[in-house]
Amino acid sequence: MEPGKPDFNYLPFKVHNGIVYLAGQLAKENGLVKNIGRVLEEISEDEASRQMTLCAEHSLSWLKIAAQNNGSELESILDLKVYVSCKKNFDGISRLADKASEVFIKQLGEKGKHPRSVLAVLRLPQNAPVMIDLRAAIK
Repeated sequence: MEPGKPDFNYLPFKVHNGIVYLAGQLAKENGLVKNIGRVLEEISEDEASRQMTLCAEHSLSWLKIAAQNNGSELESILDLKVYVSCKKNFDGISRLADKASEVFIKQLGEKGKHPRSVLAVLRLPQNAPVMIDLRAAIK
């Protein structure tokens, strides 16, 4: 999968001492977040789940690129942060985060298991409903 490239003047990732610091990942399709807005307002939970899966897939693509560029392989996901733009009464932010966690565990097995934080926010870049960022170890 071709990961979404940054729209502004920043790096998609940076490697330092065997740690990949990944920029926030939106669910871009052909360079754009297609369905925008807050979960349970403009976006259904099902659409947010689909986008969360895309965020995780983009992240894996960037991690593979980072590892290859450094002559390394992915050792493990160190932590995951999940952001959900939603109505304040939405109680499904952890269900959405599960979608990203499932991708990492399915693709990487034990290396994909990770601690995580899940945050509900008012708005995300480009009015996206979901975003993730993470850190991973390469060796």
